[in-house]
Amino acid sequence: MTQIPADANEVIDSLSAQIGTLTKQIAILTSQLNAAMKLIPADVLDATKETDNAED
Repeated sequence: MTQIPADANEVIDSLSAQIGTLTKQIAILTSQLNAAMKLIPADVLDATKETDNAED
């Protein structure tokens, strides 16, 4: 289990590092999702949108 430091500055530094890592991961995943979406034919996307709207 991870030890929680008693010093508030250490906690802040650790959280800042984790936020930085998560921000990088989100940017990578967003880029990958955008690239994947470009590979899906437009008619398939349109059909998916129509199905989503039908559920509403």
